[in-house]
Amino acid sequence: ILVYPNTGPGAVNVTNGDVMRLDPEQFLNDTLIELGLKMMMHDLRESNPELAEEVHVFSSFFYKKLDPKK
Repeated sequence: ILVYPNTGPGAVNVTNGDVMRLDPEQFLNDTLIELGLKMMMHDLRESNPELAEEVHVFSSFFYKKLDPKK
C-alpha cells in the first residue's frame, strides 16, 4: 500500500500485513523498522544536513548478508 521513498534504490514496500503490525499488542517487523529509519534520516537531512552526512543507517537485512549461516 506504500512505497517509501517512491523513487530510487532501497525503497521500502509496506503491505497491509505490515500496517496490521501497528495495532496495539503487536510487534514491529523489519519492514516497519526500515521505514522508520528511512523517515528519520530524511528528516535529519532536512534539519541538519551536515550531521546527516556523518550518519549511515544500515538495512535491517544487512547482517544476514554478512553472516551466510543465518
